[in-house]
Amino acid sequence: MRGPYPYPRRSLLSSASRVGLSLLLDIGIVFGAYALGLWLKFDGKVPSESWHTLAWAGALIGFAYILSYQALGVYRTAWQYGSLRDAVLLAAAVAIVTAGILAVNALLPKRPIPLTVNVISAAFILLGHGMVRMLPRLWSTAGFPASPETPRQRVLIVGAGDTGQLLAWELQHNRSQPYHAVCFVDDDPGLEGKRVHGVPVVGGRYEIPDAIEKYQVDLVALALPPERAPRLQEVLALVEPYKVPVRLVPGLADVMEGRAQRGEMRELTVEDLLAREPMDVDEAECRRAIAGRVVLITGAAGSIGVELTRRVFELRPSALHLLDTNETGLHELRVEMVQKAQGSCPVKPWLCNIADQQKLHDIFEASRPQVVFHLAGYKHLTMMEENPDQAFETNVLGTLNIFEAAQAVQAEEVVFLSSHTAVNPSSVYGASKRVGELLVSSMPKRRTRFCAVRLTNVIDSRGTVLALFSRQIQGGGPVSVTDPRVARYFLTINEVAGLVIQAAALCRGGEVFLLDTGEEVRIAELAERLIRSRGMEPGRDIQIVYTGLRPGEKLSESLTGENESLEATSHPRVLAARSNAYFSGAELRAGIRELEVDRRRRTGNLAGRLHALARFDQAGGATEPPPSQPVESETREEAPSE
Repeated sequence: MRGPYPYPRRSLLSSASRVGLSLLLDIGIVFGAYALGLWLKFDGKVPSESWHTLAWAGALIGFAYILSYQALGVYRTAWQYGSLRDAVLLAAAVAIVTAGILAVNALLPKRPIPLTVNVISAAFILLGHGMVRMLPRLWSTAGFPASPETPRQRVLIVGAGDTGQLLAWELQHNRSQPYHAVCFVDDDPGLEGKRVHGVPVVGGRYEIPDAIEKYQVDLVALALPPERAPRLQEVLALVEPYKVPVRLVPGLADVMEGRAQRGEMRELTVEDLLAREPMDVDEAECRRAIAGRVVLITGAAGSIGVELTRRVFELRPSALHLLDTNETGLHELRVEMVQKAQGSCPVKPWLCNIADQQKLHDIFEASRPQVVFHLAGYKHLTMMEENPDQAFETNVLGTLNIFEAAQAVQAEEVVFLSSHTAVNPSSVYGASKRVGELLVSSMPKRRTRFCAVRLTNVIDSRGTVLALFSRQIQGGGPVSVTDPRVARYFLTINEVAGLVIQAAALCRGGEVFLLDTGEEVRIAELAERLIRSRGMEPGRDIQIVYTGLRPGEKLSESLTGENESLEATSHPRVLAARSNAYFSGAELRAGIRELEVDRRRRTGNLAGRLHALARFDQAGGATEPPPSQPVESETREEAPSE
């Protein structure tokens, strides 16, 4: 029975015993320091009077140190994690007691313990008390393995900044980690030859090959700050010949914000290997486009939709409507957004298939959105080749339904997510996206402005071939590539979300926006680099097999069509493609509705007619060039100030 104690008696007694032993040890060090001081002062021949005085004065001095340590929090410090500030407080406590003793001694007519002994003893006390308190930390950093049976991998850390230092400290102190930091590499010449947490800095990045051989490195950890990320390719090239695995250390900001654990080292992703400068959006323009407005996002539960929802929420819309057919994904996103909003922004989920025209109109009437981001749609090229009816129903008919519902409630802007496959489409999926772009440029010129964003391959979206590569490598291979010549442009989900919001800020009506993504990358080369980053050799440890192009797939991408011209925008990395081909938008919409009826009757070649719709701008039927500005006023209402 414990009685009134919240903890067991044995635990309390054990704690009291530790405190008592600690106090006795501190007093013992005080006596020892003064004895050593007297011995040094009198060259070993200490007067008996001095010993007698020390016998009773030593206890008082020890008690003074205890009071000083308690007042400055020395006893409340966990010294195995002690910092420079804690060491300064310890020295300050010693200095305060020493000053007090000197002041008392100055008033005494006779001094059995000389003033110099008090100063000498204070130095010994600081050293003794400091050593006793630092012993746990010295033990934890001694570098002893957790057990002799557990070998630790030898780690070379690239980057001796905050991130690299945090990793080295964690590897030294956390014995459960199967790693041991053996050296740093950093391009700062001032660090060369120095030690950081006891780990030598051997030189700049060009010393990596020598360091791998000299220290028998088992793993290379990249602790580069974001602004130096473009050097990643050069570092990987230096490491590749040695077949050493490479890991990336999350930045200090990621650790502080809870996105990563201290000491974590993750495998490189395709996004890391591309090492492209991220796109910066014009925050002021994006905020003006979103703040204080009702926003509706279709396809909100998809990987791109979730990131876009988060970004839009940060720009403070007046209300956020999320539409998808994925019940679980939509529910989880709603819970996340409601928790973040804390009542400041209404969040409403809508379960709806965008092919259901009446349900869509009911949703738009209820929500009255001012800005619509249309992301919903199928995206897998092969699946759409095998199911052209679904490509038409969702990607074409659903898009037309969204556009007409937005116009019916006089939404201000609609941003449609298109694809690079819409350029000279050779697939059913590409044709369905091209029809969406044609609708963007040919909808009736009323209050609502339409624009499209033409995406390339999105690196980290669900179901991409790059995610498949990672799973195949994890499973031991082989890695399947369609053709060694296939090359693609790439975007990250963050870039896509930023580009879509930037498009809303730039939209004037009828544009197709593109992001300058740099050079094309060969898929086979990317697969090889991903394999090497795991410390394996393509063709030996992991095989690459070529399966041949799939129906509708191209060897390389075109970002603009034959009848399109590129125009600069106010954003340096965002371009606008405008077509010089003119056609009747009313006839295009009538053709879509006619195909809807014929599809229900199961008449005609659906895939062929879908491709014909995608070439509608090349089939004549021109009326007059669409104006560069919508007919009605486009004055943007300013969001109310807070």
